[in-house]
Amino acid sequence: MKFYELFIALRYVTSNLKQSIIITMAISIGVSLIIWIPSINLSFFDDLIDKSVASAPNITIEKELDTFEKNAPKFNLFFGDRTLLLKDQVQTRKRNIKSYKEIMEQIKYVEQIEAMSPYVSEQGFVIRGTEERGAQIRGIIPGREVKVTDIENDIIRGGIRNLGINDIVLGETLADKLNVDLGDRVTVTGPRGSSKSLKVVGIFSTGLRENDEFQVYVALKSGQQIFNLGNDVNGIGIKIKDIYKAREVAGKLREITGLDAESWMEENKQILDQISRFRLIITFINFLIIFSAASSITSVFIMLIASKSKEIGILKSMGAKNFSVMSVFLIQAISLSLLAYVLGLGFAKLLIEWYAGIIESAGETFFSTEIPEFKISMEYAVLAFFYSLFTSILASIIPSYQAAKLNPVEAING
Repeated sequence: MKFYELFIALRYVTSNLKQSIIITMAISIGVSLIIWIPSINLSFFDDLIDKSVASAPNITIEKELDTFEKNAPKFNLFFGDRTLLLKDQVQTRKRNIKSYKEIMEQIKYVEQIEAMSPYVSEQGFVIRGTEERGAQIRGIIPGREVKVTDIENDIIRGGIRNLGINDIVLGETLADKLNVDLGDRVTVTGPRGSSKSLKVVGIFSTGLRENDEFQVYVALKSGQQIFNLGNDVNGIGIKIKDIYKAREVAGKLREITGLDAESWMEENKQILDQISRFRLIITFINFLIIFSAASSITSVFIMLIASKSKEIGILKSMGAKNFSVMSVFLIQAISLSLLAYVLGLGFAKLLIEWYAGIIESAGETFFSTEIPEFKISMEYAVLAFFYSLFTSILASIIPSYQAAKLNPVEAING
């Protein structure tokens, strides 16, 4: 009789299949929803962040800070008691970086920095015959750029390491719209009217719609010629060892150089904010799921205990303690919750595969030209496990407590 609570609980599970099925289905549906909804959305977000981080520097030093802003402490010291009027503030700014080699020398020993690459990047036009497309033209030093971003791995035809002064590398979508391939020539025009005829030596696909349709790469010297920049650059791209320390490293770079440094977190702030809002919404949805399932299970247990009042009375008349009576129903709830979790996990997997099939048939998404890999979020799988236990225990504890308090004589006669 040492384990009679377990024996009786399992007998109740098998002898009351209808109630057991209702409880199991209520929990398993909740488990599958808790796993499925976050998993498909987080798969989208993770894929978008991975591609965004891989295709761009972790930190970018884009331009020098305004001279006025940089020297604000000195201005306040000498002119704090009077109004300082700047008639032409444009002249107080240095929009381009003139001595990028000196800056790279300054910061090369900063902890976390793995690689650096100067670049020029401005809007322009890529022209082929009568076709004219707007594009972000990025001038790079290939040997450095491939150490900062994954552009070399994104090349699907041709190459980028040997990018010469008369060459260009296009995104796959842009190449299709211009109807060009390797060896064809296009004309690149800058915003100030300078133009250059370049040969297509590479075509890439990052999986990001914006990059594949609007990004092109040229040699740094070509970019400087197209944008009339002389030897200036627009910025320096930096790769670091731990991408989640990007904001901290960017702060150090601002202090050392006096330049405006932005981390990938700041550049992708909209996506990260969207993930935070999504998690908040999911928390609210999970609360509703738990409340709904717990209410259903509580009702089922109340009916179950009412139908078993005579058996409970017999147990108590035979010397069963209140805790033992409660244990019978708690064990029943926990065993059903474990079964429900396994079923819910299976349902979630099937739903993810079904959804992936629908998305795959669509071919591409709003942000991406490639379908992300949909997988179960381990975070929410663990959360769903505790949810299944918590819901069943919460739903059964009050009815089981009421059962334990039944008077044996009244329960048997009732």
